[in-house]
Amino acid sequence: MKSRLAIILSLIINFAFAQTPEQLKIPKGVVYNFCSEEINNKARMLIINGLSQKNNYSLLQENLVIGPLLWNRYKHIEALQAIKNGNMEFHIDSLKVEGKMCKQIEDSKKVWDVLKDEIVGNTKIRKAQQEELRYYWSTISFDIEEPLYVIETPTRNYILNFTSNNVKLFWIDEIPTNKVYYNPIENKNYVAGGGFKNYQNGKEVSVKSKGEKETKLENVVLLNSDQEIEERSSVEDIKAVIIKTNAIFEELFKDSKKSGKIMIQFELGKKKNEIQFAVRDDLDLDIMKEFEKRVNKESYPNSKKKTVKLQLMYKVNSYNDVE
Repeated sequence: MKSRLAIILSLIINFAFAQTPEQLKIPKGVVYNFCSEEINNKARMLIINGLSQKNNYSLLQENLVIGPLLWNRYKHIEALQAIKNGNMEFHIDSLKVEGKMCKQIEDSKKVWDVLKDEIVGNTKIRKAQQEELRYYWSTISFDIEEPLYVIETPTRNYILNFTSNNVKLFWIDEIPTNKVYYNPIENKNYVAGGGFKNYQNGKEVSVKSKGEKETKLENVVLLNSDQEIEERSSVEDIKAVIIKTNAIFEELFKDSKKSGKIMIQFELGKKKNEIQFAVRDDLDLDIMKEFEKRVNKESYPNSKKKTVKLQLMYKVNSYNDVE
């Protein structure tokens, strides 16, 4: 169980250090309007009190927008699925992604309670950095105005924007850090020092499109560095795994009426290959049973020495995951 006292102390310490002016670099093309130090400090204290004090919702109002990255996670939480209406669609370049607007204070409180439960470990409240401002700018259709703060935690960062007139939270979102990939099959995080990057149609994007509702290979995740893959395997071997698995998937699931997601993890060893499966949503389990049987019977290339891990993500009558 996390220590609320530790969180309070961490917040107070970071607040004390933050009294000196923070260096803020505004990216080119981003419109950023400053407000007074008094208003900024009021917003910061509202965050501190809201995180550290039970049933303190003084930073909230009826209307609260949950941005696309945060809502992509939160929409699966049962307590938040009861929020009616308020569906939003964000247009980021050529991408369309979902968001949510709370229109009642009780709904805003539910969202804040979920976020509070995620705040663990060292916590810092600070101004946004350049890449964070670029991401936020890409999601909104108005100029950025302070008070604007980032809650930084060891695992996730959140951006909070307040109204400048009555200092109430009106927008909250998660910021893509792209440095940690959670692997549900192994129940562990993979960390990329340079950060993970998302690509769509050959271009790097901050947020992936949810795409079309279809049955196909959605994503490939390589759990080794480029150097490790080069030393232990080859592009041809990786491609062979994907082609063989795709053929089985398309044969079995092409006419499936149910919807769901499949994750397959291949661990290619020098002498033995291991395959693990995970499924989600309302997948046809009879077809899945045959799919698993056929994939396990197939012959795949071995690694040259140490193991190579990769994951294939399939969608069945579903949209892409965009987190």
